[in-house]
Amino acid sequence: MERRAWHDELSRKQVLGILAVLEHCEEAGGGKTFKEALVHAISTHFGVRDVTFFHGRTYAEIFDDPAPVLTGVAAPLLPVYHEQWRDKDVFALPRSRRVLTSCGFATLDELPRLPSPQHSYVVDYLRPNDIGTASAIHLPLADGQALVGMFDKVRSWDRSDLIAMRVLARHLRSRTTTVVVTDNPVDTLGNLTRRQLEVAELVGHGLSNAEIAERLSLSELSIKKYMSRIFDATRLRNRSELAIAVLRRDRGPRAQHRDREADAAV
Repeated sequence: MERRAWHDELSRKQVLGILAVLEHCEEAGGGKTFKEALVHAISTHFGVRDVTFFHGRTYAEIFDDPAPVLTGVAAPLLPVYHEQWRDKDVFALPRSRRVLTSCGFATLDELPRLPSPQHSYVVDYLRPNDIGTASAIHLPLADGQALVGMFDKVRSWDRSDLIAMRVLARHLRSRTTTVVVTDNPVDTLGNLTRRQLEVAELVGHGLSNAEIAERLSLSELSIKKYMSRIFDATRLRNRSELAIAVLRRDRGPRAQHRDREADAAV
């Protein structure tokens, strides 16, 4: 049987909703404006009652966000969430993290047989606060990672809904790696030596260790040692995270200022 393309599975309204969310995000740029635009667009175009935006430098730090964007019933719950429930969040589970960081989207219904703390999170925190369903989109950002939470009293995700959200997540994730959402992002690479920074920047440009060694007239073993020291100094875990950090540095306040000057000159 011939596999149907995703756009053949979706209604016109769902396709237009995806395009509208992407357009809102494109126009928003970055910072708090981006977060609020994305939350509002998903709520408006996909009829989600409560949408949240939590950000952290790492996945684990997402749940510690002191100032997330919150809407609906989620807004007044932040103090009790931070005090009692953030470490029990269903999307903080290792298996949730695997699904979200690989596929970009997950629902509570896709997480059966929850451990006792996460089961309590659903029964004793979500349901008493009129939240019957939960889902999330994971976004890689230039200054960390984010989870966009979607909550409703009752919501049944049918096949086309799931496809629509996964398509939206895929397109968002391909765009957000250059987006900075913090007003004053920490320079992860700020403590590197000049040579370490040079190696890191070449990693950010997609070069392999062998290519970097050739470019800098060093041995490949030396580059491996530099890489180990870079990871120790930055606490980054792999080349992908390092490349994102380099991109974030390139897209920092000075680069954004240059962009604004260029825009003003047009």
